[in-house]
Amino acid sequence: MPDSTSGYAQFIEAAREVEAIIRAHPGVTETDLAEGYHYLSGMWIFHLERAFKSYDLDRPAFVRDMDNVRTWGLPTPDHHYYSAQIDGGGVYRMLGQRGNTVDYCFELVSGLAGDDGVVGDRIGALESSRLKIEADGRFELWIGGPERSGNWMKGDDRARCLFVRQTVNDWLTEQPTPMLIERMDQPVPVPRRPALADVQQFYSIAARNMVDQVKFLDDFARNWSKVLPLNDYPAPTVGPADAGYFPGQFNTKGRWEVPEGQALVITFEPCDARYQSVALAHPLWFNSFIPRSVQSSITGAQSRVSSDGRFRYVIAGADPGVWNWLDTTGVESGFIFMRFQQLASGIPPSKPRTKLVPLAAVRDEFPADEPRITSEERLANARLRRLAADRRYF
Repeated sequence: MPDSTSGYAQFIEAAREVEAIIRAHPGVTETDLAEGYHYLSGMWIFHLERAFKSYDLDRPAFVRDMDNVRTWGLPTPDHHYYSAQIDGGGVYRMLGQRGNTVDYCFELVSGLAGDDGVVGDRIGALESSRLKIEADGRFELWIGGPERSGNWMKGDDRARCLFVRQTVNDWLTEQPTPMLIERMDQPVPVPRRPALADVQQFYSIAARNMVDQVKFLDDFARNWSKVLPLNDYPAPTVGPADAGYFPGQFNTKGRWEVPEGQALVITFEPCDARYQSVALAHPLWFNSFIPRSVQSSITGAQSRVSSDGRFRYVIAGADPGVWNWLDTTGVESGFIFMRFQQLASGIPPSKPRTKLVPLAAVRDEFPADEPRITSEERLANARLRRLAADRRYF
């Protein structure tokens, strides 16, 4: 009789392997490891759910790729990321409701970032601006098969995943909408009790994907820590299609380094993007900074504009007393990603201006009439952020 726990054993071994990866960073502290183990908990959750819920290619289902616990790949908590595994040679129909999110995009990809140790090729994309929607907000999307009028994406044998991003600008008012997917090119029999070999295979898939992704992201972060600019960021441009960027999104990225008692002030000229955001990420684990509890990211809707019409953001480990604070939680370096979507004019956003200043001198970089946020207002804002995050991921 074959080993009845082979896949499960592979997953346990994979867990040990990814633990060794996070512990191998030189100079890693106990606090770093606490955050690293938290990051790995999200990887466990995601890859087990993905394998057991979405790897039946005849009965696929969408998996939420990220939430308040599972974050990876320098994401923004403003995007709702979903994926469904598919057979690239099959025909699938997706049913959805447009809802009130500010943007929507479907991508047919060869895999998620890190699958097989690569970014994954974008085979096709359908943005919200080209999505045909019924008067009541409903829509359907066909993937594969003969060309259709309406929402259709050409199939491709290389395709292994339908990746969806729903973008939220205002956490309090905008909600992602449910999506259903089903295979249409062949009869799907009623399933029976699962075979032991199939269950073990799902564990094997989860093990392989988790190791591949953690290794890939670790290498990616180490490379970016060497090549990205520090405390000075280029003018936003549209990211290349083969690097995992949201199609048509203008963005700029870099590193920040803010010692204790200092603050980095970032100033934007306003643009006509329907969505913009600034998000910080951990220097080692390449994931979001506690997005449910900490204002480590901020959208245009969540921001306040100064009296001269400019956006100013402050990266600091302590409260600078202004609204647009990006809290580093005491970490002194990390990554930053700025996103701009749906620019009505098509004119790219201008280069952000940056200045490292003493924390006590932050207000000198703002107009004299810049409101001072009180500790009560900060607590109230944190409460709304936490509740909004819980509502989004319910």
